[in-house]
Amino acid sequence: MNVSLPRGTRDYSPGEAILLNKIISTIEETFKRFGFHPIDTPGIELLETLTGKAYGDDAKKELYILEGKEEGLRYDFTVPLARYIAMNRDIPLPFKRYQIGKVWRMDEPQKMRAREFIQADIDIVGTSEPISDAESIAAIAQAIEAIGVRDYTILINSRLVLDALLGKLGVPQDKYTNAIRILDKLSKIGKDEVAKQIGSLGPGREEIGGMLEFIGMQGDNKETIERLKSKIPEASEEIGKLTSIIGLLGKYGLSGKITIDLSLARGLDYYTGGVWEFVVFEEGKRLPSIASGGRYDNLMEMYSKNSTPAVGSAIGVSRVFEILDKGEILRTNAKVHVAYIKEENQEYAMSVANAMRQAGIYVDLGLTKRALAKQLEYANSMHIRYVAILGNAEREAKRIKLRDMISGEEQTLSAEEAILKLKS
Repeated sequence: MNVSLPRGTRDYSPGEAILLNKIISTIEETFKRFGFHPIDTPGIELLETLTGKAYGDDAKKELYILEGKEEGLRYDFTVPLARYIAMNRDIPLPFKRYQIGKVWRMDEPQKMRAREFIQADIDIVGTSEPISDAESIAAIAQAIEAIGVRDYTILINSRLVLDALLGKLGVPQDKYTNAIRILDKLSKIGKDEVAKQIGSLGPGREEIGGMLEFIGMQGDNKETIERLKSKIPEASEEIGKLTSIIGLLGKYGLSGKITIDLSLARGLDYYTGGVWEFVVFEEGKRLPSIASGGRYDNLMEMYSKNSTPAVGSAIGVSRVFEILDKGEILRTNAKVHVAYIKEENQEYAMSVANAMRQAGIYVDLGLTKRALAKQLEYANSMHIRYVAILGNAEREAKRIKLRDMISGEEQTLSAEEAILKLKS
């Protein structure tokens, strides 16, 4: 039998999983500091939930559908949240929740793009104020900074600004969504193909070229805002919201840059306002986004009669894991290995290990009858810093010989003294 993994999935070794769990717990701690609380929804959703109007045709092609069932695996956490809100209408608003876990997409695997991956998602339901957009973005920014990503750029745009630009271009209003999906592929298929596909919606090639040139103009945020005001004065309200969000983000002391990118479209159909992506660069080349989000004020009414404004952002935890400088990977959480010599010292070793565990120390208890040299070799190979050596003399004296595997120093201590040293 040829043992292998499904395409687009991966294993995490014990050391990698330790780091991954640390990343997740750091992100979760940041979310809690911003007042978000957890919910947990099933990995499986009904197809009628997943295949509504939320995702668009391209995303629907990536859904994992369970054969012979009217069910599929979740594509993200946003649609399950909308379903949850529809089923729990008594929730006090605004509702601020986070969810961290795996999602699945039948995508073509490549660098930083998998079929099974981990997302850390936050959403604010029940308010359309720009401060909620800013909080959603800032919580994500501070979370990725806390796990070690400080050199990043937040690209931000507005779907309503794009709508206004498309209207100026002559795209029929009922074709806006199709045009935005095409624009979202700009970095993948290039200007010529984008121009060709948008041309099929009505506008002439010259007008399309002018629009692509406009959205590709370089300049700081102030210059971009002024160009937008001049080009599409009818969108002044949405331009004002975009300006307000950027201004509010300046109050958080974030380390990353904030840049208006008029080509940023975000292809999912449920976005209705601001959209954003967090990007990093490797050797001057832009990598796939490590976080993203946007406002979606109409999604909730797809699952209930009520229209409820909402905004959210998500970190691609699996992508962040790939780009982090991991340093030396741990092989275990254990801080001390309890090694005993001869079977008659096993019970004493167990009592020492249990006392340390009750004190909150991570302990690896020896489980074999190997010689001490082999036990020390094992602890060293697992990168465990300390070894508690227990023989007849230690048992009779109720003491512990504690060896530092880095310095080689040994101390004979009481259990209480050894615990204090290990905790320090």
